[in-house]
Amino acid sequence: MDGDVVGRSVALWAEQMPGLDVSASEVLARILRIAQHVEGAENGRLRRRRGRMVANVGDFEVLRALRRIGPPYAMTPSQLRAEMLISSSGLTGRLHRLERDGWITREASADDQRSVLVTLTREAVSDLDDDIAEHFAFEDDLLAPLTRQQRTDLAALLTLLLRRFEDG
Repeated sequence: MDGDVVGRSVALWAEQMPGLDVSASEVLARILRIAQHVEGAENGRLRRRRGRMVANVGDFEVLRALRRIGPPYAMTPSQLRAEMLISSSGLTGRLHRLERDGWITREASADDQRSVLVTLTREAVSDLDDDIAEHFAFEDDLLAPLTRQQRTDLAALLTLLLRRFEDG
């Protein structure tokens, strides 16, 4: 397991401070490095995709969150924040870009005039539907080194870890 940068770091710690338990860092550092690589690869895919340009993976996540809930493809900003675990200011910038680029509209909610409803445009739904199979094939390719069972096991383990943060 020492064939990556994290493994080399662990080996150096073992040389410098024998007996120091860095096993948590072995896991967490790899999760962070993988997240960086995945984000970079996804941003590259978004730049190469057919159809309209999406600025980055964060903006794409907003669009996916709205698309996966089904018609009328609408949520309030607070619902989006909860779905995506993003700050209010981070979401505001994304919504501004997506509205400017014609992906979403923002209108007062018919149920509560104090609330804004973020809705995918008809063109956005069509564009996302044209791309979604390619997106999931891309994700599948990223996990190609893992068997189906390994993916299932890893997903279960990551779910346990994620619950510690989200339930705590």
